Amino acid sequence: MVWLGWDRSKSGEVQTVVGGFQSRIDDSVQPVGVVLPAGFRPGSDPYRLDVWLHGRGDSKTEIPFLIERMSKAGQYTPENTVVLHPFGRHCNAFKFAGEVDVLEAVDDIASRLPVDRDRISIRGFSMGGAGCWHMAVHYPGTWFAANPGAGFVDTIVYQGWRDKQPFPMNAVRRKLLRWYDVLPWVENLRNTQVVAYSGEVDKQRQAADRVMDVAADADMSLEYVIGKKMGHKIDAPSVKKIAGIMDDWARGTQVAPRKRIDLVTYTLRYPGVDWLRVNGLKEHWTRSTAQAELVGDDGVKIKTDGITHLTLDFSGSGYCETTDLKVEIDGDRLLVASQAKEGGFKAELIQTEDGWFALESADQRLRKRAGLQGPIDDAFCDRFLFVLPSRPAKHGGVQRWISRELDYARSRWKTLMRGDVREVLDRDLTKEQIENNHLICFGDFSSNQFLRDIQGQLPLEWTLDSVKVGSATFDSSSHAPVLCYPNPRNADRYVVVNSGMTFREFSNVSNSRQIAMLPDWAVIDVTAKDDGLFPGRIAAEGFFDEQWQLRD
Repeated sequence: MVWLGWDRSKSGEVQTVVGGFQSRIDDSVQPVGVVLPAGFRPGSDPYRLDVWLHGRGDSKTEIPFLIERMSKAGQYTPENTVVLHPFGRHCNAFKFAGEVDVLEAVDDIASRLPVDRDRISIRGFSMGGAGCWHMAVHYPGTWFAANPGAGFVDTIVYQGWRDKQPFPMNAVRRKLLRWYDVLPWVENLRNTQVVAYSGEVDKQRQAADRVMDVAADADMSLEYVIGKKMGHKIDAPSVKKIAGIMDDWARGTQVAPRKRIDLVTYTLRYPGVDWLRVNGLKEHWTRSTAQAELVGDDGVKIKTDGITHLTLDFSGSGYCETTDLKVEIDGDRLLVASQAKEGGFKAELIQTEDGWFALESADQRLRKRAGLQGPIDDAFCDRFLFVLPSRPAKHGGVQRWISRELDYARSRWKTLMRGDVREVLDRDLTKEQIENNHLICFGDFSSNQFLRDIQGQLPLEWTLDSVKVGSATFDSSSHAPVLCYPNPRNADRYVVVNSGMTFREFSNVSNSRQIAMLPDWAVIDVTAKDDGLFPGRIAAEGFFDEQWQLRD
């Protein structure tokens, strides 16, 4: 990391500096801006950190972003507060790799500057407000407060699709909308503090209004500041009021561990809050909940719905460090010994037909778990590697489609996610690469050596004559499968077959359209024209079950 712009002789002034960090996803260097408060001292007590998510700017790519961050301090510069401005991969509303970049930027700045981990907030306006809403509901335990302004909280209403959708809104796509639509997750805001902002006459006011309605239905009260007669802008009186609220909250003390957690999740991509982590669901993309509270000095009471595996982790908090934990969960009473080798209490619980039990050893069965739960787009939220075929596919039409999709995936990543994909030829793939990467494999079972080696361990048959998925069979001269699945050579990473990110040109109009368009698997008719929505006609598609098995 190289920081540019900090002048120690101007310690009495707010200072803007810029720098960057190397993404673990693709090794690209992603820029950030930082505002240092007046009187900043590297060796001082930890500072509060505000993360500010920027609005949309189609022309504000890396260099314009850095120039702006060097010349402008931004909307808010609270006293004794470091303000972090992530680039977030440009214009994706801080989703997918942009979401990961926000978290990586926080970790990077916290490793370099004195940052108080208990006083980190997430803030933003317009597109940044949309990003703030989703970062707040998905990672509520990370922020002492969230301050979203304007933005959007869903796709269908924001895009005006309630009466007519531009593509079939079937059960698969409705489930996929639950990844980034905010409203199903609003109850997670019980785990942080929220002050929202809207201009009184701003069209994007509907986002916060709808969140407030859902919160009220759940008997939640959130702070809401409305700028009088304001459009898409924050007025000075509202800036002052919001700043006062945030300052008051920042002065409050955070006591670890927190006494109560209220969790809603639809996918193990977002598995928990603080000491409560969900490791298994009864059915992905279905509402699942956990309410947990500490009881005395050595107990916890938990109520769950739709959850099969839990981890309780009080490492570093001092809670229950020298004794067994008394657990009451869904009416079952357990006395649980710590499974941590050192550093505090940690234990995993599992629900069976006979009730809840403490696991004595890790559950190694093949199943969906946090970080390996699909869908296809999830593989592009962590370190990945393209594995290219060294031979052509058996059918010319399929090979042309594979070549087109490979070129498209490369270009799409470069254009939208501001990086270059890392690649290796199938015969040059190493054990280290298999260990550390999701493998994005293009080709068929004859053309790609890695796919050929694992074909008997994937949940489909792909021969010269047919593609068979479950009970359905398709002509392999005109069809090709796409899927994500735990890599048989490394069950902690995905293997993806013939797919990059699944949202295509149709999404370019608005980042609210940048949503996952394919589930865990699909079969594509490669003779159909690319329509900007899908890579061909979808002949079949679906989600694997919780054991990564096919359901007919």
